[in-house]
Amino acid sequence: MKHRDDISETEALRLELEQTRQHLADTVQELTHQLNVPRRLKESAAEAGSRVKANAGIAGERIRTNAGYAGLRVKDTATQVPALTKQHPKTTAAVGGAVLLGAGAAAWLATRSK
Repeated sequence: MKHRDDISETEALRLELEQTRQHLADTVQELTHQLNVPRRLKESAAEAGSRVKANAGIAGERIRTNAGYAGLRVKDTATQVPALTKQHPKTTAAVGGAVLLGAGAAAWLATRSK
């Protein structure tokens, strides 16, 4: 009976030794990874590059969507302008005159400063 207890105790020690070896191997592997700075920098750069690509794709999609909406709004406004000018001819004339006056003043200043 004592022989069996010795075997089970020996077996328990072997298992404990194997667990300790595995734990030590894992620790060494983790330390090796932490000390390998060039590889860690490459991994960090690769992760950052992936994030930039993903964000750029999202931003590009938003720009395309917003550009489409802006184009539709411009077309809609362009179709409304003739009707608005007919409804408000005096306002249209005043705005047109102000634009021409501004363009004339800009041209005069440009030739005067030479």
